Amino acid sequence: MTVSEKQLKANKKNARKAGVKTPEGKAIVKYNALKHGLLAKEVVITVGEGAEDPEEFNALLVDLKAQLAPAGTLEEMLVEKVAVAYWRLRRAYRYEVGLIRKELDTAADDFYGEEDWQHKKVNEADDEIDREIAEHKEGIEYWKKDKRELTKMYKAGKPLEEIYDWEENWECLYEDICHLLPDDDDSEQLMAPKGIREFLNTKEGWSDARIWTKLIGLCDDNAKPHKKEIARLEKQKQKNKLRLQVIKKLGNIPSRHELDRLLRYEGAIERQLYKAVNQLERLQRLRAGDNVPPPVEVDLDVNTGHNA
Repeated sequence: MTVSEKQLKANKKNARKAGVKTPEGKAIVKYNALKHGLLAKEVVITVGEGAEDPEEFNALLVDLKAQLAPAGTLEEMLVEKVAVAYWRLRRAYRYEVGLIRKELDTAADDFYGEEDWQHKKVNEADDEIDREIAEHKEGIEYWKKDKRELTKMYKAGKPLEEIYDWEENWECLYEDICHLLPDDDDSEQLMAPKGIREFLNTKEGWSDARIWTKLIGLCDDNAKPHKKEIARLEKQKQKNKLRLQVIKKLGNIPSRHELDRLLRYEGAIERQLYKAVNQLERLQRLRAGDNVPPPVEVDLDVNTGHNA
């Protein structure tokens, strides 16, 4: 029967119109190629925090079937085995990332939570160190303020009795000159500002100007321990930062036990993957009429030289 040119054009036009056009229809026929999904239903985790997307697995399977073109049930099952092996291998990689992420996420807590035998924190957290630094800075400012006020009063010619109520300053002066005091004289009168002044004036020959200068100088001396402690805390903070960086870098490698188990698991999956691919290739070559030699079976007998 001869088909006219007009009919031929109409047939081509109708052919172009054929097929599913709506999104709903495409979603229904998208996985028509999946005839044997038994393993797929078992391998995809669909509940819990580690839930996986079945659609993603099905898309992988569709792509593999399009590339490997299986014919018959056996070849389709082998393609599905390839997909399953790849899916499990990818899950193993995610598990490895999770192990590393867990180590990194808990590194800081473990580091700053470490305690000694007396249950005291071994390493201070940055916020604790910053709080201590702030307190020492307040101490420095306190003595700087005292120095400014004492210097101002001294330059204004104020008498020492006007600062008798500056007890903390006089206590510091007493501690500084106590080695000059008689061993048998520890009276409260001598410890008072007036008694200290009289002792230094009469016994040591200090002028009031020298006492003023000493009181002003002690402000700097009292600020020094705060500065020293700030330097120590800043150094400790930097040291903690460097140690934590090292710990986090080491955390990029799973523990030996986890790593050994993970490598064995990945190795087993890879062997399954390669085996399925090789079996599929062999079947397809046989189907194509190629002369395929039988697989070589190797029997390994490893003798370590030790008696069982």
